[in-house]
Formats: sequence, C-alpha cells, structure tokens
Amino acid sequence: MVRYINGKDRPTEINVRSMTTDGSTTGFVITQGMTEDKVMVTLNGVVQSKSADFSISGTTLTMVSAPEAADDLVVKEFPG
Repeated sequence: MVRYINGKDRPTEINVRSMTTDGSTTGFVITQGMTEDKVMVTLNGVVQSKSADFSISGTTLTMVSAPEAADDLVVKEFPG
C-alpha cells in the first residue's frame, strides 16, 4: 500500500518486531535508518521513553535495562 505524501510515493506500512528477551540481553536488531523518533517501543504493553528507557545506534536498539526473560518487547518501526 502506498499513500501520497508531499507529492511523493512513500510506504505507509509499519514494521512490527517482536523481540525474544532472555533477562540479560540489552541490544536488539532493528531496521537501518530507524531513530528514536521513528519507533514505538513497548515492554509488556507499556510504552517506553526514548533516552530514559532505550536508545538507537545504527541497527541496534539498546534498552537501558535488560528486559526479564520472556517479557513481551515489541518495536514498531514507522516509515520516514
């Protein structure tokens, strides 16, 4: 699906990533080009705050604290 934005074709699909947590890992792979302003991160359904709870560098989203084993970590990547 494509929607016109400012006269240009841009994808409007949101990429949703469900991450496997193990209680010790803090770094998770995301799509190149994502920034803190282009993602929504939830942990067990609670929206996480950029900088306070996570940061992004390159293709790695780093949580400030490792989520517990079997926590539900979801990253929604929005088109830019």
